[in-house]
Amino acid sequence: MPICRLDRTLISLKGDDVAGFLNGLITNNLNSNLTFAALLTPQGKIIADFFIHVHPDGYIVLETADKFAKVLLLRLKMYKLRAKIDIEDVSDDFDVYALWNGQGDIGLTDPRYTALGQRYIAESGSLSPEHSPEDYDLHRLKLGIPDSTWDFGTEQIFPADANMDLLHGVDYKKGCFIGQEVVSRMHRKTEVRKRMRSVKLSGQAAAGDALKAGGRTVGTLKHVRSGIGMALVRLDRLTSAHDSVLVNDMPVEILEPNYEPQS
Repeated sequence: MPICRLDRTLISLKGDDVAGFLNGLITNNLNSNLTFAALLTPQGKIIADFFIHVHPDGYIVLETADKFAKVLLLRLKMYKLRAKIDIEDVSDDFDVYALWNGQGDIGLTDPRYTALGQRYIAESGSLSPEHSPEDYDLHRLKLGIPDSTWDFGTEQIFPADANMDLLHGVDYKKGCFIGQEVVSRMHRKTEVRKRMRSVKLSGQAAAGDALKAGGRTVGTLKHVRSGIGMALVRLDRLTSAHDSVLVNDMPVEILEPNYEPQS
């Protein structure tokens, strides 16, 4: 079973009604063990996405990309006001591991997509992984799963752009959360025009390069590794295009994902 240590920040939340506090902010309802969710701006864009681990002792650990750590900590401390909740960065004490393409009961199944494998939090140095985050990156790209570690930054995109609504990260039926009005309205009244898609490249390309069809831009590469990448694609333009999609005048194949249905 491949295993790697991921570059992640861990934030613990302890105190009275931590679950209630968090539920009023985030895009998803808390599950009993592992939840995928995000904190949004009032305008509905992703400030940070994260996994929520519920510790057996009752407190909560948020696992997020290192680049989101500072802004997420600041926002959580701002929203807690006078609530009796302790918020602490515990990244020095624990590591986050990803395990995939194997069997076993170590860790918890990734709630976005079963084939991604498991996520496992353990004391720092508990495991000696033989694989790198780059190996995991290639694994998830082949499955067509966007990941903020590589594909986008804070306050850049809406949840649906990153397929969060298709990857069990947004519950439109839950109670209020920050940005809910915007994302719910987009969900109810409009078709999603932009989605992230994995793409198979046939030549050299880099993040920022445009996907074009008939001279018209239909998307932008966000990340590239070993001949495969993640792009933000304008689905409306792609549907109406009559020419092949090219990147730097070389053909590119846009891979349609096979996500698991929402429960």
